[in-house]
Amino acid sequence: MKKHILSALLLLLASANLNAQSRSEVDQALNKFQSQYNNKQYSDIYKNFSDRITKQINEDMIKKTMAQQFDQFGDLKSYSHVKEEGQFSYYKVVFTKTTQTLVMSLDDAKKIEVFRFVPYTPDGAPRIQSNFVYESPNGKIYGSLEMPDAKQPMPVVLIIAGSGPTDRNCNQQGMQTNAFRMIADSLRKAGIASVRYDKRGVGESAGALQDESKLVFDDMIRDAAGFIKMLKTDKRFSHVIVMGHSEGSLVGMIAAARENAAAYVSVAGIGERADAVIVRQIAAQSEELSLKAAFMLDSMQKGNTVKNVDPALQSLFRPSVQPYMQSWIKYNPQDEIKKLSCPVLILQGSTDLQVAVDEAEMLKAAYPKATLKIVDGVNHVLKAAPADRAENIATYNKTDLPVSKEVTAALVAFVNSVSAAR
Repeated sequence: MKKHILSALLLLLASANLNAQSRSEVDQALNKFQSQYNNKQYSDIYKNFSDRITKQINEDMIKKTMAQQFDQFGDLKSYSHVKEEGQFSYYKVVFTKTTQTLVMSLDDAKKIEVFRFVPYTPDGAPRIQSNFVYESPNGKIYGSLEMPDAKQPMPVVLIIAGSGPTDRNCNQQGMQTNAFRMIADSLRKAGIASVRYDKRGVGESAGALQDESKLVFDDMIRDAAGFIKMLKTDKRFSHVIVMGHSEGSLVGMIAAARENAAAYVSVAGIGERADAVIVRQIAAQSEELSLKAAFMLDSMQKGNTVKNVDPALQSLFRPSVQPYMQSWIKYNPQDEIKKLSCPVLILQGSTDLQVAVDEAEMLKAAYPKATLKIVDGVNHVLKAAPADRAENIATYNKTDLPVSKEVTAALVAFVNSVSAAR
């Protein structure tokens, strides 16, 4: 549950209506943040955020987020400017326990409007390798194309990330897995191309999300469909296979059906409506909150807006994210998978703490022709992990721990079987 709350918070801090700003003004704001952060003056930090953020996230949630970040990163020792890109300022930020790249922007009142950390590389630049861009009606969605040294045309796999501010490499603040980068590398070595991208509001695609309250689940579907269309018309590729991870499973499932993709892969995807999964996740922490969540979700399912939200559930049900939630929970994966008319692979790890094996079995039951592959001892981020929660979660920040070879082998074998049958 904590992971889902933090993800929702970070997505809000990464999306904004951007305004002009000067370098010195951002420097001053960051200098103030450094002092307040190191002295754990989290209430003062809250006052530095824009009205957009403080109206939607209460002070207690900001304080919890900052405290969690302090535990993970330690003191903020120093920072240095890297570059300006559009309305964003990039800084190399050195903490006691890690070094990060900070992406920051201010509003017209010189309050913090965007404040997001991304993995740092030795040259001080964020991990961006964009060479494949979809120009959506609301802004550019940036992606990475991996091309093998193989005869063209070749199959290409579109990799779609999961929930929250998860980027094209399966990373976000507090989670550094590089899982999608590893999968792309395995595919390339097998002679298979791939494209993975930062969702709107995330990473380099942050500018494509100008207003959180306007974001709906269908936007994610349209973006995925846009990439599929581009790939289908690219003469370098013979056919398109769509792979969606976690929440991206449903996004990819619907987009693949709409754009008639050659094949589809669900990885750690849920098999029932999201509202049922959310209630169950909350119930694991608090039965009282789960009942409140169930009531709100039922109301949203009927098209209503919930005004009185328990402070403990603000990050998931604040007014600005309710349009997204309403548009998400209307889709039932068991209904959507039946709309496919192509080969399907359902991949699921047996030690996934976020999505149970039962979910994969629901998808299989709804689409009996699918191939179901349960990978023993593999978790939600596709790495070898025990059932023990602490040890399992520890793998979420081991960037050098490889993705399970059984997962990549199953994916490569599936793509090759689809290619052979064409």
